[in-house]
Amino acid sequence: MDGNTAIYLFLLVAIIAGLSTIQFYKGRKQNLKILEYSIRVLEKSFKPRDKNYTVIGIYIGYDATYKVIHELIKNIKAVVLLLPRQSLLYMPIAKLTSRFDKIFLVINYKKEKNFPGEAHLIKKGYYRLGVKRAIKDIEKMRIEKINIGTTKYYLVYTHRSLVEKLINFAKQLEDPSIINHIAIVPRKKRLYLAARLVPDRLEELTTKFYKLGLSL
Repeated sequence: MDGNTAIYLFLLVAIIAGLSTIQFYKGRKQNLKILEYSIRVLEKSFKPRDKNYTVIGIYIGYDATYKVIHELIKNIKAVVLLLPRQSLLYMPIAKLTSRFDKIFLVINYKKEKNFPGEAHLIKKGYYRLGVKRAIKDIEKMRIEKINIGTTKYYLVYTHRSLVEKLINFAKQLEDPSIINHIAIVPRKKRLYLAARLVPDRLEELTTKFYKLGLSL
């Protein structure tokens, strides 16, 4: 290696190190802002009487459990996972694998709660191996396709009125495309939601999700 090449390599490493440092502080600040905001929104929407948080990576996300005042709701679980904006080198890879910021919500009902069937609304392409690999006993259910706005979804269900509730929930949102998967799962006694976390849409999403859960 000649002297010029060594200098160029040194400068390249120095530039990457400098950019990585800048990105770390900028990305960390952005992620912390989203995490803090999401916690405020979730607590405002669910109004828990008790809550517990577990950090998933310092700047990546958290797992939350909320106890609410309702005779048939055991608890509400929330998981928030953000892209690693603080990492200049890993961020491009994360965009290919994780694709976007995510929020998962689960309303767990008590054993006294019963549903007449099962229902799923799933965005086309969300599961890379297809919906048939994602849902247990799917061969016993009806599968249909539907467009909500400009987004294509699969309907997978055993009970029509339940899947209609999921469709209506999606249509009431200002941006239904943030929904990846929402489901009523009777064997687990839960209402499940996987969605893209968009700060400007989060309060509407969580409030209407909770409203749906209370109406079932």
